[in-house]
Order: sequence, then structure tokens, then C-alpha cells
Amino acid sequence: MKLVIPPPAGFQIAHLATGPAWLRPASKNMILSLWQKLNPTLPLRLSARRHPKHRIFPGRAPVVVLPYPGLGEIVVRPCVHGGCWGKMMRDFYLGPTRALREILQARQLESKKIPTPSILAVLFYPAGPFWKIDVVTSFVPESRDLASFLSTRPKPGERARAFTAVRKLFDACARHRIRHPDLNARNILLSGSAKKPLQAWLLDVDAIRIGMTNRTRVVTANRNRLLRSLIKRARCGDLGWSEKEIASLWKELFPKG
Repeated sequence: MKLVIPPPAGFQIAHLATGPAWLRPASKNMILSLWQKLNPTLPLRLSARRHPKHRIFPGRAPVVVLPYPGLGEIVVRPCVHGGCWGKMMRDFYLGPTRALREILQARQLESKKIPTPSILAVLFYPAGPFWKIDVVTSFVPESRDLASFLSTRPKPGERARAFTAVRKLFDACARHRIRHPDLNARNILLSGSAKKPLQAWLLDVDAIRIGMTNRTRVVTANRNRLLRSLIKRARCGDLGWSEKEIASLWKELFPKG
């Protein structure tokens, strides 16, 4: 089965044992070389788990992080539908448009200096009339998502540093009229250490909308989506905060309302 859309600018197409792939020329040989050593007949999301130093992070679908010589660490993230559509289609896609959107949206974010991890490759696996897709990105050193950060019940000073970074990200989204329909607590990444200022990154950006006309609606939509996520994670018991505590936590995050 062939892709009906050619690779976007900055990517080359390769036809592999698992299916077609879009790869950046600078990282192509390094990715394929290690994949060859692990098992090139398996999707990379599975092959990566054979690496003795791999790590798995929770999410809508498990994300694998592993070291790649010459690239530091990389992230292998399976694409999975969300919401009601996700219950029916899970990780099946009709074509490459979802991956293409993410590449193009990430490029726009980079041009506006809004941090998002660099996309190194997109891997397609034929599944009957559908495709499964892995997106390979660079790993941001010294990073964890907002949900993971909060689950450790950080001290007020640590929360203040993290929340300042999150507010800057939200302010940048408001300034450029960027709405992220899935701006949940796992799609905000925090990087940095005690000796460095924290920075907030935007993840899973294929569905973002850029250039919306109403700034107030953008701010409200992004904040409401994050609030729903925090409440949901609290109800599930994996946030480290009770549902009753979310109100005070929210006031810390957005003290001016």
C-alpha cells in the first residue's frame, strides 16, 4: 500500500520492511541503524522496547524513550485517536494527513518561538485499509509532563517556578491566538532543573488551531481544557492531589483569574 501524500519539505521517504517512513536526512541513518540492530521487522514502538535502556511513559498510548547514538534520546509516540472516535478507531488512520498536520503545525509553532519537540521521523504501518503511525521526536532533557510533576506533590517554591513557565506558555498561545483542543496535563512538558529556569513545552500539536480571531475565547478554551484534565486525573487518583484540592491548585496556577 502506498502513501497518497508525498513527504513534506525537510523529509525524505524511505520504504522499509514495516512500511513507508518520512525521515529527516540528518537523523535518517542513525534511526535506521539502531532500528536494524533491535528488530527492523517490528514497528519501532515495539522494537524500541528491546533496548536495555528504554523507558516507558504513560499516556493515551504508552510512549517509549530510548537512547540513540548521535541523537541523545528519542521519543517514539504512537498516534491514537481521542474521545468517542478513539473508542471506535483507536490507532487506525485512513491516511497520512494526521502526521502531516503535526509536522506543519510544529513548524508554525517553531516559527513563533513556542517550544515543541522537533519531529525527526514519521513511520507508517499498513493495517488492512488503514495505517498505524508512530511519530519520532527528540527527547527534551531534564523534562517531565505537568501531571507527572504534580504527582510528586512538589513544594510551593517548586510549584511557583513550574506554574510561571506554564503561564508563559499560555500567554504565548493567547498572543498568537493558538487553541489546543487537547491541552491536557500530559501535553504540557516542563524542562529544566533547580539551577535553570523551567520552560513549558507544547506536545501533541496536530489538532491545534492558529490565528483564531477571539483572544478571550482562546484563553478560556485552553484553560478549561487543562482544568478538566486536572480534575479527571485527580478522580483517577494518579495526580497526587484530591479533587477538592484542585481549586486551590488552580488559584496558584492562575492567581489573577
